[in-house]
Amino acid sequence: MSITGREIITLQIGHYSNYVGAHWWNLQEAAFSNNTENPSEINNDVLFREGQTRRCEVTFTPRLVLSDLQGSLGALTEDGGLYEDHLQPDPSLALWPRDKVQVEVAEEPLEKNEFLSDLDAGCSRVELVRNSDDLKREKAIPKRYKLDDSVNVWSDYLRTFYHPRSLAITNKYKHNDEITPFKLFGQGTALWKNEHYQEDFTDRIRAYMEEADNAQGFQVLMDAHDAFSGMSCSALQYLKDEYPSKASLAVVCMPAWFGESSTQDDSARVLNWALTLGSLPELCSLFTPVSTVESGWRYPNTYRTFPYLNYNSQLHYHSSAIVAAGLETASLLYRVRSTRSASLQDVTSDLRVLGRAAAALSLRLPLAIGRHSSLLETLEKWVEPASLFTSLTPHCSLDSRVDLQAVVIRGVGKDRLMGKLPDGADPSNPAYQCRTVEEMLSLFISFSNQDHSVRTRVTSCADPLGTSDPFPHIFNEQLIAPDGYLKEYVDENSHTGVQKSAALAGLHSTDSLGEMLQSLHKETKRIKVSRLPGFFESGLESLECEEKLEQLLCLSECYGHSYDQ
Repeated sequence: MSITGREIITLQIGHYSNYVGAHWWNLQEAAFSNNTENPSEINNDVLFREGQTRRCEVTFTPRLVLSDLQGSLGALTEDGGLYEDHLQPDPSLALWPRDKVQVEVAEEPLEKNEFLSDLDAGCSRVELVRNSDDLKREKAIPKRYKLDDSVNVWSDYLRTFYHPRSLAITNKYKHNDEITPFKLFGQGTALWKNEHYQEDFTDRIRAYMEEADNAQGFQVLMDAHDAFSGMSCSALQYLKDEYPSKASLAVVCMPAWFGESSTQDDSARVLNWALTLGSLPELCSLFTPVSTVESGWRYPNTYRTFPYLNYNSQLHYHSSAIVAAGLETASLLYRVRSTRSASLQDVTSDLRVLGRAAAALSLRLPLAIGRHSSLLETLEKWVEPASLFTSLTPHCSLDSRVDLQAVVIRGVGKDRLMGKLPDGADPSNPAYQCRTVEEMLSLFISFSNQDHSVRTRVTSCADPLGTSDPFPHIFNEQLIAPDGYLKEYVDENSHTGVQKSAALAGLHSTDSLGEMLQSLHKETKRIKVSRLPGFFESGLESLECEEKLEQLLCLSECYGHSYDQ
């Protein structure tokens, strides 16, 4: 158990949110280090917890509670397979006479892909077992996995062990059930009102809170396009009522692809998003909608592009990896060991001013620094700081006015701050006076925003983002080397792929968020809710629907004026 406090409990509510979460935990595990001479700057105890199996093996698992539907786990068992050994029952050992017993054969376990099979065989698994203060690791066998065609659910690439307490699976609804789809806001609130399920879910949260020394609060990854929207809002209401002094950051995850769908399904998704975003200002400290979708509420029609990434927007496995990379980097704001590290409360309160409850997430991956280049040389390539960031919030551009932001740069050490000064360089240049990565990036942002003052919190971490398998192979390997640096010349593709990379991410309060909320409100008002089958029958009242849409519009108006004091 952590002795430092600052614990954060994570909730993942919904299938796509669990896609994002699986990548997020994998990325964190990839950063684990047992180098005592040069310890990691990341405090993994914030999101992970120590435990012990019955065999007295010490484990390290996420402080996590997740919700999904029956049939969504793939080959993963509901207890994670970490603490108990599962034995298949032998029908020949029946305790009663055969003529008195009806024997039902259990379903055959799902076949695992190559990656999961190798994990079970111990070929590339990082054992999450601690010995004293160090993590034991088995030497990984270099191997390149191609999982694009073999990932059907999020557990198909999950490398991290989950605690048995983590998985709160409901059996009332089935994953991808076309007869009784779980797609309406009211269905989610009704599921939460189920006394048995709510008690089971909240008991899991309570157990984490009771063992924490000084919990900061909660991260909630939540789907908002289906019925998990209603359940997520109900769960946030519970957190607000039960733990009012704790901060909460809600991450609203929007898939980039929905496959073939009807006009009614499209309308239901839009209404679910509007009801969710209209509810969140009263339920959490701060929320951020995240997606690789650039525009298209009713149906995504344009997607974010990244200079050095080639990803398939139709694969949840790809789009969720990019979102997770942004969250993993931005969350270092409250996960680094530095004495200047912010708390979750600091981050959410700094960005939520004048009623602005929403923030945009950004990412630049990779940061694409030349192997022999400095940070200063890299920053000088960009004229505007907005070109450093690619928005991961749908319908939101960072080219608009940004008043407040919290930015994280990772994978750049102090030794890469600046190179040798050129002949004739002016020693009074402020850039040459910078002594830290934070100072250099802050200076660049401030000089590039001369039209108004941008209040910026900058955090740096020398640890790069670990993008080894099972992170998808979406980097342009003709340009990016396995260590994340720009290649000096074009050569053959790397056998192992890009193993790590410098990255830049942030949370931003920008006027464009108001435009995003207004566009969602406008799209929603075009929908005749009474004509959507089952929407009001699922438990949602007409008056409640109108109130949430009005709150959505009010929130959008909070971004119509600047934060100058």
